[in-house]
Amino acid sequence: MRLADSSALVKYFAKEEGWEAVRNYILGGVATLDLAIKEVGNALWKKVLRREMRLADAIEIITDLAKGYAVKLLGQEKFLEEGLRLAVEQRITLYDALFIVAAKKLGLPLLTADRLQAEVARRVGVEVVVV
Repeated sequence: MRLADSSALVKYFAKEEGWEAVRNYILGGVATLDLAIKEVGNALWKKVLRREMRLADAIEIITDLAKGYAVKLLGQEKFLEEGLRLAVEQRITLYDALFIVAAKKLGLPLLTADRLQAEVARRVGVEVVVV
């Protein structure tokens, strides 16, 4: 099991370069934070506006993600305090920090396509898989 961040999920669902590697991890079992629904949705919104994706496809993806069909959804609440501390200390977004803290507390490797986030995660002792 791995904790997938929003960047990894967007790569998979939007079929961005390297999406096949993410698929293999998803098939092996991944969880994500519930905040990923909004982050993935925002990325899909941009793709629809740029005509890189059909609205119907984006709706199907976000609906399935919200229902937990592709990945297990975890609440973000118990990671907020430590996440905010990490975000301030490392000068990264709260979103990224929450995934790092969750991965660390749950003892799961972090699956990400975000190199800065991966660097910070490694610095604080989280195993990282960059896709």
